[in-house]
Amino acid sequence: MKKSKQKPNTKRPPEQDDAASELDRALSSFGIDPPKRYRREDVVEEAPQRSRQHREKELPKTRQQRHAEQNKKRKQNKLLRRIVAIISLTLGILAVLVVLSLTVLFKIETVTVEGNQRYAEEEITAVLPITYQDNLFLADTEKAAAKLEQNLPYIYDATISRKLPSTLLVNITETPTVYAILTEDETYILTDGRFKVLELGVSELPEGAITVTNATVTTAVVGQQIVFGDDKTAENLQLLANAVTDLQLTEITGISSIDINNNYMVYEDRITFKLGTVENLENKIYTALTAAEKLNESNPQVSGTMTITDDKQIYFTEN
Repeated sequence: MKKSKQKPNTKRPPEQDDAASELDRALSSFGIDPPKRYRREDVVEEAPQRSRQHREKELPKTRQQRHAEQNKKRKQNKLLRRIVAIISLTLGILAVLVVLSLTVLFKIETVTVEGNQRYAEEEITAVLPITYQDNLFLADTEKAAAKLEQNLPYIYDATISRKLPSTLLVNITETPTVYAILTEDETYILTDGRFKVLELGVSELPEGAITVTNATVTTAVVGQQIVFGDDKTAENLQLLANAVTDLQLTEITGISSIDINNNYMVYEDRITFKLGTVENLENKIYTALTAAEKLNESNPQVSGTMTITDDKQIYFTEN
């Protein structure tokens, strides 16, 4: 007869249970949850497994593994050294090229001047603050252009550019329109369309010049912008002059600004356009020109004052 296999006794002794119960009651009286209790067989024994994994990680690497890691590091270091060497060489070459370009190469050997009529090429190059053998890239072209416009006032605009390997190009735009202001001594101050002074003390009105009347001049220096006595007058005159240039008004022979509400243009020395304010200036000018052309069809010699209002109504008073 086989004996039945007895199971291990996992029950606690009664005195141990009584002690645990008493401890639980004491903790509960202080508002503390009693600790959980586990049986021995409920605990999963993972420690031996973790220790085995830890031991496996601590196993020494084989010679083959160490050799592969060393080769990988050597290749990475070699690649890094090669990259550093290439960058250093490139920077060195660039530095040499920069030094050569600023000291030996790109010297100015030719200065070409275009667009000049009033001033000879020798006059322009004599004023130009850039000389032969100067470095092409170190030349201050903006400063040189400003000096040309100031010292040779009939130069309306100067543009200086570089042409490799050794040429400096100077492109000149001369003053397209001359304005004349009559002074108290019966001589004229000549300016360009931006009111830069061209000449002083001119005894006769140049052909094709546009007269500027009712303008008080405070300061006039050749090569510099004129200073009018009233800032608003100066602003309005500039707007009128801009319209002459932008709209290519070859028929306009005079401009004037008395105040903000009284601005004028003179058409062929015969018809005065009374424009009022400078608001909607372009539309007013086109309206006045259209009316003047119609008047010319019936009487080419007619003269008088044409008043143009903001609502495009026109009133003509014949002299």
